Amino acid sequence: MDMSINERRQIENEMIFRRANEAVGTGLDEIDANHREDGNPELVRNDDVLLKFKCECSDEKCEDRVPLKLNVYQKIHQNRDTFIIKANHQVDAIEKLLYTEPNYSVVKKNNSTPEPDDELKKTSINN
Repeated sequence: MDMSINERRQIENEMIFRRANEAVGTGLDEIDANHREDGNPELVRNDDVLLKFKCECSDEKCEDRVPLKLNVYQKIHQNRDTFIIKANHQVDAIEKLLYTEPNYSVVKKNNSTPEPDDELKKTSINN
């Protein structure tokens, strides 16, 4: 299925936001491993810690945060076509709303693209 340049840029922006969020989880895993290695298990975070992830919508100007536990975030992203966004930040042309929770929504991409570079793209969307 062909997609417009704007739709592709929107999808790429979402992928860049997701990549930034995933780096947070990886960093926390490394810190926990260091605490275990150093004999400080009491400093390892527990599963109840709420983190504030960036909204993974396509709007390059969005600065909203989504409070979520890391294990919930990781479970949602087992499917690489899903993204976590604030409610009403979806763009129907590029994604389907799967479900909404009190603090966030989960959307699935209609199309996929290769991993983008690290630069957000200007889009014509208005959340």
